[in-house]
Amino acid sequence: MDPLTDIIALLRPRTLLLGNLAATGEWGIRSPYQCDPTFYLVTEGECWFQPDDGEPLRLCTGDYLLAAQPSSPCFVSSPGTRLILSDAAFKERNTVDNELRVGNGVKGGPTTRILGGLIICDPANADLLFGLLPRFTHIRAAEDVGERLGGLMRIIVDETHAARPARGMVLSRLIEVMLIETLRREGAQRASQPQGLLGGLADPQLARALTHIHSDVGRAWTIAELAKSAGMSRSRFARRFVDVVGAAPVEYLLAWRMALAKDALLHSQKPLSQIAADVGYQSASAFSTAFSGKVGCAPTQYAAQSRG
Repeated sequence: MDPLTDIIALLRPRTLLLGNLAATGEWGIRSPYQCDPTFYLVTEGECWFQPDDGEPLRLCTGDYLLAAQPSSPCFVSSPGTRLILSDAAFKERNTVDNELRVGNGVKGGPTTRILGGLIICDPANADLLFGLLPRFTHIRAAEDVGERLGGLMRIIVDETHAARPARGMVLSRLIEVMLIETLRREGAQRASQPQGLLGGLADPQLARALTHIHSDVGRAWTIAELAKSAGMSRSRFARRFVDVVGAAPVEYLLAWRMALAKDALLHSQKPLSQIAADVGYQSASAFSTAFSGKVGCAPTQYAAQSRG
């Protein structure tokens, strides 16, 4: 598997639809604070997305927005409109036919509709997504990926409302595809301004080294070996890796080992010695020392606390 596939697999994403918004006239709504990533698709009309800091962003029919980091997203009919918090009580009062209806417009007037959903990632490695994406990602309907995301959203809605066998698995796969499409697009956008893992994957030479790390995480990789795989000198490779990925190669390898270890501790029945060997440690004690230094507690303590 390639690095992007590895990370999506560790995230184990699933979804919960937040619902449909139908707005007319003048309106402004703030969503409750969400720790998990949220996604939105404007299915009709247009509106403005108003971040806590920064300039308002105009959204049109078919536009997609992913809030990858904890936030309380705000949508308004026009910048500066007064906001109302859409908490549970507000939704109960204003939901009609499964739509949250807001605004002071006349019935039959221009309507803006927004579909929203929540992406729930495995808590062990949810921070991996935070490190890959900016706080907000806006993909316009006119983009090629925008059309594909719109199609995916329609399938997600249909699957959510249908009582078909294996619905949970299908939804998880659809969310994985949605995230991959978003990450691919974001990586292409960052090609001229490399940053983080996506920047590394956009660099053909660094991508080869990253693929080597992910394909054999248990190997004691040296800078010289990775530099050779990238076709670069040792010193140039080390500098380039830090500048683009944001961490030294050995630091990246250690972080990825710990991510795999956390996943194994929570989702496998392997003994500690086997997990240690899988991620490149000669003994359970050596692994425990490295894990405690990186995560802040012993592997057994981490597993007990997380499962509890």
